[in-house]
Amino acid sequence: MSKILIVSHQFLPHQSPRTTRWKMIYDELINRGHEVIVLTGTPQEEKKENIIYVGNKNPEGIVENLRKGSNRSHSSSLLNLGFRGLKLIYRFLYKTFSWPDYSMFWLASILRNKKNLNISYDYIISVSLPFSSHVAAYILNKKNKKKWIMDIGDPFLLKKNAKENNHILYFFLNKYFESKFYNLAYKIMFTHNESLETHASYFNIDKEKLIVGKPISTFDNELFQLTLSYDYSSKPLIFGYFGILTKGVRSSENVLNYLEGLDNLKFKWFTNPDSKIEISKHIDDKENHEFLNMVSRNDALKIMSDSIHCLLSIGNKNPSQLPSKVIEYISTGKPVIHFAEIENDPVIEISKKYSNLIVISKSSDKDQFIEKLNNLTKNIDKFSSEEFLEEYSPKTLVNQLDFI
Repeated sequence: MSKILIVSHQFLPHQSPRTTRWKMIYDELINRGHEVIVLTGTPQEEKKENIIYVGNKNPEGIVENLRKGSNRSHSSSLLNLGFRGLKLIYRFLYKTFSWPDYSMFWLASILRNKKNLNISYDYIISVSLPFSSHVAAYILNKKNKKKWIMDIGDPFLLKKNAKENNHILYFFLNKYFESKFYNLAYKIMFTHNESLETHASYFNIDKEKLIVGKPISTFDNELFQLTLSYDYSSKPLIFGYFGILTKGVRSSENVLNYLEGLDNLKFKWFTNPDSKIEISKHIDDKENHEFLNMVSRNDALKIMSDSIHCLLSIGNKNPSQLPSKVIEYISTGKPVIHFAEIENDPVIEISKKYSNLIVISKSSDKDQFIEKLNNLTKNIDKFSSEEFLEEYSPKTLVNQLDFI
């Protein structure tokens, strides 16, 4: 059995696709008898021996409170305006001067506490985003020189839109450190082959190091029974979206232009305030749209199963980023509609294997789409949890790490 140190700025109780993914991997490693320690910048609700929080509560706390305050609706419009103004200032300062990204204060805490972090391990795994997790792992492993595994969720230097820092100032610094880390790493995981190939070509990475570590999920039979018993003949058809939109990466404009022309549709958006504003810009009939707050993963899965006809996924505008939420959607057995913005959207390949996933684009024939959707709702019981788990379970991913 191995001693494994996972370095991830984000971890539970923070809710994100990254934290969900690594909590499942963490549990799988523990179940196999490995000794696992998580080093994180996410404050913990209760103290645990194998989860170590390192952070600077003063600047990080101010930033976190600002972000939470700006994402919350207040009774005072003046207070809402004040938080939004402070958020704009925060974004300007961080986007202009922070390196490598918004979590730079965490790196300062890692450096300050490095001597006290006397952690014994055989393997060190760093998780991004943010890229700071890889920098922290480099700092900790520089002396120990243990085998280093990097998990690349989204691109850093190669991110085309919504870049993590100011590329005018930091392009060459970004390239230097990302290249350096790939050279030092023992193994590097990417969530899909398109991202792997792009990075391998640009950074000239040794192919022996590369792994496609796909998004992962679980299967809950109780939730699937809710999926099976749902009344798909009821009207209007409810489309549910769970997640956020990112300017320049994922937008609701084209999908709404396509879907809003269809009859008997209602949309439920479980998203954040910024995304609500963006979505509202492209809505024709506000009565057909309901905005709700984001919910925990468990609550979201239940709502998906018993309160939604069809789950809506919106593709990214570049092939190097895969919306991992689509895998969570598929796991419910519900009909999933993915709107592809680009011809080489990686979800197109996934749709060839799963009958409950339909991919459309702005050029798709609407009559054919409705026919496919009707056929899909009639064949919900054809979903195979065995085939899904064989490809997307935590067990499958950890099996790829045969060096552990």
